[in-house]
Amino acid sequence: MLGKYQGAFSPVSLREEGSNRFLSFSVNGRGNGQKDRAELTQQGYFKAGRALQANFRMRIPKGSGVSDNSYYLMQLWQLGGKNPFVGLRMRRGESHKVDFITKTVKGGSRQLNKVAPFSFVPGQWHNFQMRFRFRPRRNSTMRVVADGRQIGSWRGRAGTPNVQPIPNRGPTPYYRFKFGIYKRNEPSAGTFTTHFDDMLVGTL
Repeated sequence: MLGKYQGAFSPVSLREEGSNRFLSFSVNGRGNGQKDRAELTQQGYFKAGRALQANFRMRIPKGSGVSDNSYYLMQLWQLGGKNPFVGLRMRRGESHKVDFITKTVKGGSRQLNKVAPFSFVPGQWHNFQMRFRFRPRRNSTMRVVADGRQIGSWRGRAGTPNVQPIPNRGPTPYYRFKFGIYKRNEPSAGTFTTHFDDMLVGTL
């Protein structure tokens, strides 16, 4: 995995509770830049057309900050696109309410599609399964299951058809999976923290 850091971040840490170990991400908003970021991403890329399956456990601790802006806890980042084109996004003015989203490119603008809303119980672990098939110039599909219950299903255009090819791989669209925290800098908003565990991501 590759680390991506920016602004007022704490390095991703491996924490323990009893016999369980998990990843902790945190940004505190006291940096000088416009963005705060503490994320991990895979080495290499996923190829469009195949189904991506992302299974993970996630927890947002009690007392995590409330932002004046929505921010990302997970994102799919398309080469050459208007990113992110899929993500898990914390709602503006909330600390524990999120939406799984996609974005549809129409000319120079983007349309946000809220696929699946979810409310975390502060301090409690939740289980997620997300399946997404990215098909540029055709309808993509997405399904989200949380704690054993389907909370959203979507079909439509996502991302951009004008892709940036990878050298020696041709023009097939590729994308990356990122998770952690990516948000605007807010010096007075406090600390934002999230925990991830049992992360399993790959194509089917």
